[in-house]
Amino acid sequence: MEGEAYMAKRITAVLLMGIFLVIGVEAAMVSFLVIETGLPQEVALSQHSERWENALLDVFFDAGHIVSNSVPLRLETKPSGEIQKTVEADIEEARNGGVDYFIIAQLDFTPDLQIPGEISFTLLKITPYEKIYEKQVTGKTYRSVREEIDDLRIIVRELVPYLNTM
Repeated sequence: MEGEAYMAKRITAVLLMGIFLVIGVEAAMVSFLVIETGLPQEVALSQHSERWENALLDVFFDAGHIVSNSVPLRLETKPSGEIQKTVEADIEEARNGGVDYFIIAQLDFTPDLQIPGEISFTLLKITPYEKIYEKQVTGKTYRSVREEIDDLRIIVRELVPYLNTM
């Protein structure tokens, strides 16, 4: 009898702890689109674009969000006006897929450099639709791939708090 009572108390304690730990856990669905501008169409996807995309996916996944990405887009020139007009179809696809937030990372390359000269972020809340944040950072040269990846993750981590405005 004592063993059964002890076991019942343990089960009750585990269930209560499980309930309290689960309450308040929310994960947003976040989709990313990396856009390259200023590179010729015939050139393969830039390694810098791949690193930005991986940093976005890793950081937001580690922050507890459900992440997905669109196929990177290459534009010959930097679009005039708001970038979300250029990618309306991708945003609509995300909306239809139940995505909560859509993040556009635009890497603007200059013809003489193989690194992006400027990186722009646009964070959109899908429902209700609104732009919640924009940021631009200047591209730079790194001594190593590891240093670049570490710096990209630091930059991307600065975006995470803007998604907790649900």
